[in-house]
Amino acid sequence: MITLPFGLFRRRRLTTDQQDALLSDLDSLLQRIEATLEQFGPDIDPADLKALSGSRASLRELFLIVVAGEFNSGKSTFLNALLGAQVLPEGVTPTTDAITLLKYGDEAFDELIEPGLRLHHYPAEMLRQLIVVDTPGTNAVIRQHERLTRDYIPRADLVIFLTSADRPFTESERAFLELIKEWGKKIVVVINKADILTPAEQEQVAQFVREHVNRVLEQSPELFMVSARRALQARQQVDGSGNEQWQASGMAAIEHFVVNTLDEETRFRLKVLSPLGVARRITTRYLEATEARLATLRDDIQAIEQIERQLTLFGDDLKQDAEYHLAEIDRVLVAIQERGDRFCDETIRLGRIRELLDGNRLRAAFEQEVIGDAYQQLDQRVQKLIDWLMEKNLRLQQSVDEFVQQRALAHRDRILGNIGGSFDYNRQALLDSIGRAAQTAVTGYNRQQEAQQLASEVQSSVAATAITGVGALGLGATLVAIFHTVLLDMTGILAALTVAGLGLAILPARRRQAKETIRKKIDEVRNQLRAELRQQIERESERTLQQIRERNAPFIRFVRSQQTHLLDLQRAFSDLAVTVEKLSKQIEQG
Repeated sequence: MITLPFGLFRRRRLTTDQQDALLSDLDSLLQRIEATLEQFGPDIDPADLKALSGSRASLRELFLIVVAGEFNSGKSTFLNALLGAQVLPEGVTPTTDAITLLKYGDEAFDELIEPGLRLHHYPAEMLRQLIVVDTPGTNAVIRQHERLTRDYIPRADLVIFLTSADRPFTESERAFLELIKEWGKKIVVVINKADILTPAEQEQVAQFVREHVNRVLEQSPELFMVSARRALQARQQVDGSGNEQWQASGMAAIEHFVVNTLDEETRFRLKVLSPLGVARRITTRYLEATEARLATLRDDIQAIEQIERQLTLFGDDLKQDAEYHLAEIDRVLVAIQERGDRFCDETIRLGRIRELLDGNRLRAAFEQEVIGDAYQQLDQRVQKLIDWLMEKNLRLQQSVDEFVQQRALAHRDRILGNIGGSFDYNRQALLDSIGRAAQTAVTGYNRQQEAQQLASEVQSSVAATAITGVGALGLGATLVAIFHTVLLDMTGILAALTVAGLGLAILPARRRQAKETIRKKIDEVRNQLRAELRQQIERESERTLQQIRERNAPFIRFVRSQQTHLLDLQRAFSDLAVTVEKLSKQIEQG
């Protein structure tokens, strides 16, 4: 990368206290921009940092004029005519293979500063106040020439842009002016080789160039029509007869502009406006890039909020859908209750007194006719509920994981301006990591094992808190224990009949008591089972939601932290942009 050795051209210059204060303010502003860029991340364009560094270094240096244009537009001839001597080589092919810095020296000599950068000393009076830079053509065959020129533009305090009368304002020149415009440089346009045109043609070409330049730059820069070849010939006349030819060449006007119009005050104003143009371009560029990143993060935040809404709705829907499965379990218990009523009506009566005397027979009949396969039915209903719950949880996990993976795919090819891809790359890596973790979780999910664990928890919880206090014996054992109480009541009826003469009178009351006991016990079991199952459903639902949130927590933290960081950057670049405009107006208004 070519760098300008500003230290070679340092000289003492007299500035007012006001100018010194302005230079200090500008230097401080450029430092703030550099510090803010460091917070932007690794995607900073090195050319921007280089432009800022060069702008700071040039604040107290000589005024810098860069002469640019296509090769064969006559840049070297133009500079030779302006300096009044054959200082630079001329030719119809790209003769300037390096950036050449023209600086005042008591005698002419040339030195190579580094590959691609030459320093030429020459005793021209105008070089006492400024440095002139001759650049390779913007359309040179060697593409490095154009790169050198493009790298050098940010350092210019003034750009003299040459176009040729025989090929005025080509497409490559238009593109190059667009580049200069980005840096906010003061531009003077020179149409060379005017001698090949008639006066009418000169006016037509000037009007053509002026219209197109104004359209690109959105302003009207100074425009000069010259014949550098005739001007150089006039300079070389030793008998003084070249003055008329010099005036006719048009070079007198551009010389007056450079020497007289660009006085000390004007040069100082352009000198400080130049780095402000660099500052404006960079703050605008990175403010736009920051806002583009914020727009991306806003999409991510909306995605996070959408996921959270889905999780909330999932919990609500789960509670509603669970009622169907709980109703199925209720039906099994209600059926037991109904069979218990019929059993009491058919059994606890005088005609079956002998059967009532046989406790073992009564117990067996009760288990067969009332309980029946209720144990298996309850187990099946509970297992079906567990399978449904696991399936719902699994589908939720899959839908959220797929959503996150789609977010990753949506951003894979997104480009945030011309700043670079590191931001998207890091972000993409994070999203890919989340996707892999989610896929692993789904693949390793053992539905049967989870269902068995939940079933054990449900049954143990119900049994542990059952009114019978029989402990964790399972649903079937719990029901046997409950109905054993009813059987004891029934066998107690027989004892009452054998010792009391009024046994026949109290039998209907005992039957009603037995039926009420069955209803009461079944209701207790049903309520207890409902409560325990609801608790387990909610617990499992919360566990699933927590797992999903934890798996997405790195992504959420990343988005939130990036949002905070980028909002800070947005405010910083906005403040810097306001400061740039304020300082620019202060300088332009004098």
